[in-house]
Amino acid sequence: MSATSKTEAGSFAAILASIRPKSDVELADELRGVIEAVKDTGKPGSLIFRVDVKLVNPGGSEVIISDKITAKRPERNREGSIAYTDSANNLSRSDPRSTPLFEEDAHDMPAYDHATGEVKDLD
Repeated sequence: MSATSKTEAGSFAAILASIRPKSDVELADELRGVIEAVKDTGKPGSLIFRVDVKLVNPGGSEVIISDKITAKRPERNREGSIAYTDSANNLSRSDPRSTPLFEEDAHDMPAYDHATGEVKDLD
């Protein structure tokens, strides 16, 4: 590369803005999104900008420039939940095999006998 072409080239940002308009704006938006997710989760993220260049015709001076922006935003940890299963494999937040601690909780159980106040075994 000659000294003349080196000075004419300008910065990468100027080249990007003239050859791939709006890519710089998209990169800035994606960077803000990655930063927000990193601050929210405390985990690292990344932003990758890839530029591919290929000749239109071998020996020619025309090139095709294409780019790809890939943002990797960290995700929050998703905590698991405890659930219980009954004999038909239905899920419940409360253990269907245990007796409720309070009388008023027993009234909603399917095995509660309103006549006697007794909770019958579900199995």
